[in-house]
Amino acid sequence: MKRIGFLAVAAAIGVAAAAPASATILMPGQSGISFSAFDASTRGTLLESITSGTTGATTYTGSLRSAVYRNTLGTLDFYYQVAIDSIVRGDEVFNLTTAGFLDFSVNALVDGTNFDGAGIFTAANNPNLQGPPGSTTTASRSGSGAIVRADFGDNGLEAAGQTSATYIFRTDATNYNLGGTFTTQDGSVAQRANFQPVAAVPEPATWGMMLLGFGGIGFAVRRSRKTMPRMAFAV
Repeated sequence: MKRIGFLAVAAAIGVAAAAPASATILMPGQSGISFSAFDASTRGTLLESITSGTTGATTYTGSLRSAVYRNTLGTLDFYYQVAIDSIVRGDEVFNLTTAGFLDFSVNALVDGTNFDGAGIFTAANNPNLQGPPGSTTTASRSGSGAIVRADFGDNGLEAAGQTSATYIFRTDATNYNLGGTFTTQDGSVAQRANFQPVAAVPEPATWGMMLLGFGGIGFAVRRSRKTMPRMAFAV
């Protein structure tokens, strides 16, 4: 097996081992993918959460709730929920979209419970989630992989007091910032700044070790050149 093929297989095995067996892996360009039930035993620790109004929307009001958790695998999960206070008759909030996931692996998970007690998330309160047909919400991801989306389907929010389930995007990231976006729409659009995964930045001690390593390599190369025997050629 060529080296590149071996590395690709090893990376795939690593991603599979890091995710729960039931997790739905969301690849760039995919759509209509069913969410997997969230395994509460892997939730981990809340790092930060925010909630805000539906600024920008003209046909509905409510709350956009999001959080970032460090799960028990050591990577980051990004949580999203939409709650409706009022909406124009006949309208329906039909999706939530979040941006900032370029170059990260993403698993699509869902939790309908009041898992954080007095925290910002609540149990899903949407009659359309009750069967049949049950949940019709599916996950999508843009071709670049930067944008992920929960498409509510028949589970759209169309009345005051309705709340979506909490949709969770599990990543392989270990760092985050507030440079992403969280969007909902029913024709009009609400958008706000939101958490996004970011690449880890080496700590100063790590940079120091790297520089020492590069310096040692340079010294060894120079020394080998000095000790290399000179060769004379007859003319």
